Amino acid sequence: MKILVLGTGSIGKRHIANLLSAGVQVSAYSYRASTDGPDNNPLDARVLRIQDLSAALNADADAVVVANRTDQHMDVALQAASLKKHLFLEKPLAVSLSGTEELMQMVAQHQLVAEAGFMLRFHPNLLWIKDFLARGDLGDIMHMRAAVGQWLPDWRPGTDHRLGYGAFKAKGGGVTLDLIHELDLVHWLLGPVEDVTAMTQVVPCLEIETEGIAQIGLRLASGVLAQVHLDYVRPGYGREMEIVGRHGVLRWDYLQGLVTLQKAGGSSEVVHQVPAQFERNTMFQQHMAHFLKRIQQSQLAAASSLEDAVAVLKVALAAHESAATRCCVRPQALRSASDLKMKTL
Repeated sequence: MKILVLGTGSIGKRHIANLLSAGVQVSAYSYRASTDGPDNNPLDARVLRIQDLSAALNADADAVVVANRTDQHMDVALQAASLKKHLFLEKPLAVSLSGTEELMQMVAQHQLVAEAGFMLRFHPNLLWIKDFLARGDLGDIMHMRAAVGQWLPDWRPGTDHRLGYGAFKAKGGGVTLDLIHELDLVHWLLGPVEDVTAMTQVVPCLEIETEGIAQIGLRLASGVLAQVHLDYVRPGYGREMEIVGRHGVLRWDYLQGLVTLQKAGGSSEVVHQVPAQFERNTMFQQHMAHFLKRIQQSQLAAASSLEDAVAVLKVALAAHESAATRCCVRPQALRSASDLKMKTL
């Protein structure tokens, strides 16, 4: 199998390494080298580097991994889909809804495999939680809370966070899009979102134009309420989740790799923990392996579908609109400019 990786930043290089370890023939296009000259961080010698983007997209490849900057995702995804290439799309899907309907139509028309890069869906704790909830063992779900945060300057040592994509709205920066995993977890575990209310805050000491803190309230189609906290300011990395049900409270701690269950009587016990051999890259490897398997066995269901990615993008965009207007926003009411134009013709 032959895979093209578009973008050779940190996530692109991770995908390249994982694809090589899976025995795949890999080619890559580096945006950095094309704009800034030779890349100071060369690729593995086994990777075929293609210097021209158009040539890369038209080269012999079964699938394309879209790992470039968020604001560049949709353009190359549409080009790749028009060339009947299967797609692995890094999250978030895009910075707007423009092109999303067209992409879904092309994927369906050409019967393409598409996966969105929400790798947390392969975390052992979260897979256990999803199964536990599906069995109904927690009883009726009352509410959910998810939070993640880390001091932005610590994300990529040796780089200036003020120059990275996270600092710029047009490039897909800001915690709402950048830390979209938590919004996806709500959607994946408890179902679609109907209403969004949000407050966001720019943090002056970060010296960036995007929001460094977001508090997002969600009402799900089931009636369950959820609250998501995202930030660039937490002094140390943290990620946790709590789901309150009629029969108890599930708590997930990412750093500890533990799920605990507090029962109605107050007693608490560890009900799941990650295997000793688990590491963060395992999730990326398993998700990519699933994508490659789907290309060969098209009847397999997506782990993280294109439709899921669009739905969660709408939630994030609704949060932006809610924060700007101080109103409740329904994600499904959002339309791209091209969609609205078509409706008026």
